[in-house]
Amino acid sequence: MRVIKNWILATFILSFLVIIAGGIVRTTQSGMGCPDWPRCFGKWIPPTNASELPADFEKYLGKQDIDHSFNAYHTWIEYFNRLLGVLLGLFAIIQVALIYKKRKQLTRPFKLALAFLITVILTGLFGAIVVKLNLAHVSISVHLLFALLLTQIQLALWLDIRDKIQVLPAAASLRKWTIIFLLLIFIQSVLGTMVRMYIDDISRALNYQQRDTWLADSPTAFLIHRSFSWVVLIIGLFLAWKSNNVPALKNKYFLLAAVLLTSMITGVGLFYAGMPALAQPLHLLLASLGITQTVSILLQLRATGSNRALS
Repeated sequence: MRVIKNWILATFILSFLVIIAGGIVRTTQSGMGCPDWPRCFGKWIPPTNASELPADFEKYLGKQDIDHSFNAYHTWIEYFNRLLGVLLGLFAIIQVALIYKKRKQLTRPFKLALAFLITVILTGLFGAIVVKLNLAHVSISVHLLFALLLTQIQLALWLDIRDKIQVLPAAASLRKWTIIFLLLIFIQSVLGTMVRMYIDDISRALNYQQRDTWLADSPTAFLIHRSFSWVVLIIGLFLAWKSNNVPALKNKYFLLAAVLLTSMITGVGLFYAGMPALAQPLHLLLASLGITQTVSILLQLRATGSNRALS
């Protein structure tokens, strides 16, 4: 059983690494570094310099949205992102195989493991659509949504397989507030996606130069996103205060508030420090962690009954 638990935890961590890799792909404009799928420039191992390009390379370069020339840096960043996705798929398959042996005892974990595997496959297949549509705004957003969904499924699996399910006693009103809070985080994420779409358009128009001017006009979506972050943080602190009589729960809400505050700080850095490349994937990671922590709290608030031990 320990092997299963460790594998589930490792897969959970790997799912976040995939999200980080996706963020790096976006911030380095490497999304079309491999302009075909599943291969890269028609090869399973991409070229490292222009001399290794296939004879019909121009049909691939014409799909790129940067300078229509071969850039090994962009190619290998995107290729590494795909390798992480493949690795996550292998982890998901092995995870199902490990739990399959005890599927009668672990009925719910087995179903969650299957759901995770299916979602990973769908995420990978949708990656092909993203490339086919040449990084269309909606396709990128849906691709990210798939990544967040598979992370939450793996979270549910991890919480379910632990030796003890931690029941967090709370009033019904706190559960309702937490659900509302999750909805607010989702709205904030949508606003963030709208800001990202605006930045994509501006950066492309500027040939991905002059990063410090990408938010110079302060679009409406950005202003709302920036102001709304305070609403989310205040409600997060309110939830921590409201759960003051349950120390374990209060700590989880304070951790959530700390993640949100750090995310806000990276957002401030993006605006005032000229859109530093490192801050973009970090901002995405912190937003993902905020959603995950909220879902984790909700899953434990909803848990009822006695704790069960797994042998």
